[in-house]
Amino acid sequence: MIRKQGTVAEYVTALRESDRFGPQVVAYRRFARQKGHGRPIEQHILPELIDLLAGLGITKLYSHQNQAIKLIQQKRDVLVATPTASGKSLIYNLPVFQELLQNSQARALYLFPLKALARNQLKTVRQWGALLPTHFADINMSPAAVYDGDTTGYQRKKIRDNLPAILITNPDMLHLSLLPYHHLWGPFFANLTHIVLDEVHTYRGIFGSHMAWVVRRLKRICSLYGSEPVFILSSATIGNPEELGKNLLSGPVKVITASGAPQPPRNILLLNPLESAPAAATLLLEAAIYRKLRTIVYTQSRKLTELITLWCETRLKENKDRIASYRAGFLPEDRRRIEQQLVNGELLGVISTSALELGIDIGGLDICLLVGYPGSMMATWQRAGRVGRNGRECLIVLIGQEDALDQNFMRHPEDFFNRSIEPVVLDPENENIAGAHLLCASAEIPLTRDEDLLRDNSCMSFLARMTQRGKILQSADGNTWFSARKYPQRTVNLRGTGNIFLIYDTKNHSLLGEIDGYRACRECHEGAVYLHMAKSWGCSCKYFKY
Repeated sequence: MIRKQGTVAEYVTALRESDRFGPQVVAYRRFARQKGHGRPIEQHILPELIDLLAGLGITKLYSHQNQAIKLIQQKRDVLVATPTASGKSLIYNLPVFQELLQNSQARALYLFPLKALARNQLKTVRQWGALLPTHFADINMSPAAVYDGDTTGYQRKKIRDNLPAILITNPDMLHLSLLPYHHLWGPFFANLTHIVLDEVHTYRGIFGSHMAWVVRRLKRICSLYGSEPVFILSSATIGNPEELGKNLLSGPVKVITASGAPQPPRNILLLNPLESAPAAATLLLEAAIYRKLRTIVYTQSRKLTELITLWCETRLKENKDRIASYRAGFLPEDRRRIEQQLVNGELLGVISTSALELGIDIGGLDICLLVGYPGSMMATWQRAGRVGRNGRECLIVLIGQEDALDQNFMRHPEDFFNRSIEPVVLDPENENIAGAHLLCASAEIPLTRDEDLLRDNSCMSFLARMTQRGKILQSADGNTWFSARKYPQRTVNLRGTGNIFLIYDTKNHSLLGEIDGYRACRECHEGAVYLHMAKSWGCSCKYFKY
């Protein structure tokens, strides 16, 4: 039975004084509450929006919000890199809605790296729209719509025919469905005033290099239709925000890193368990659930997520329905159900991979258990930022695993607390990536020698080699290039995840989830035992040709 609500302070005291876990605590730090720095909403915000914010309980803007909104209204590209729960979504929603109220033809594009983030923001935008019923009703326009892989063909056509004020999508859909078919989206691109790139710290490595080129192609399409939208980028704290913004936008960006948002009291504890880290996490989660403390456990693999859930359900017995696993590979409806259960308090604990690392609204959490070092300080603080969002005291526990980096932090905790945030690295000038997007760009609009996209000498050399290989066709005068294929975008995978396989329950003839090709060979081969939502399934492989 779960007892009455406990507190984080009591949990920390019990943990440190425990005969079992007390000797395993190698470091503990407590950071006091930090007050926010805000000021009343200024006159440059429309009265309707001031009333809207008041209805949401917002009467002041933090200093970084005020600074960013002023720059956006001056048509400056902005990158805001502040900690989680610092109100970054307000920074782009407020100026976008101000533009929508002043210009009924205006449109905005919101890009999120994950579908769940898009759906989460859709709820926020619709809430704002509901508080401005006369505006959107008068012009017969929907405030927002999500256009992603879960959107049906019928809904996609409906969205194109009746454009919402804000189109919410992801880089993949922009690359595959909007840019190649820009002629179907002409009114949208012609009236585009704001483009939001959220969680830009995820645009690193290959994905980030692709994203830089998708943005270049997007700018090119906007120019074709006569628009020059403002770019608003938001990010977790990173080591090189200005460099990242410049790489993504191919131009200068104003960076804001000083946050004026308050911070709750935070307890950070490093624990080096005598048993395995997953076993320790199971016991710590059980103790948190016993005290009704809402807890998230981060693991580094899908299998470990399922195992900890299974072990904890066994220990919790009648309260096993108060926890759930969460990871990629679940069906969209299952993920949304778990997210909703977290928000409304039905679940007290969730065991997750990095799938819940980003800014999905999952309500107020109290404790974050990290089963092993996540691999970077950026990911560590991003995950830690999921707790304490309601202003209450919170706890972050890093449970050391046996690998060398974890044990380095366990033996030298000051290295952990003093380590700086890593930079985000990408390479848009990689020939394979640049060449693929030059081909895509030439299919969308023929390339011409005098355009901005080709002013870089390396791009001209890439183009020359692709012309020699016959992938791109050159005009007789040598000043224009055309794609040899109609839709080359279909062969360019922004994330490089490979083929996706479906997982079926053959007994009930229902879809369970999905898995990428690499994991399918390791986890779902013939005769394998696959863990899904803390249940074991025997695998039998069936291959179908379409």
